[in-house]
Amino acid sequence: MAVIAEEGVVRVTASLSRGQEAALKELASRHKVSVAWLVRYAVDQLVEQGRGTQLPLDFGRRN
Repeated sequence: MAVIAEEGVVRVTASLSRGQEAALKELASRHKVSVAWLVRYAVDQLVEQGRGTQLPLDFGRRN
């Protein structure tokens, strides 16, 4: 689900495992950034990585 929060910004909802949430919170705390910043950073990295090559996505793995 995506909702437009303000002009040029879209809010996206995703479900994470408790382990993923804990890992993100720990990373955010360690690097003094927000979880939202980490998620945006990860999305940017994935988009950039996927521009020139096939991503090694494992659709059989569900977390």
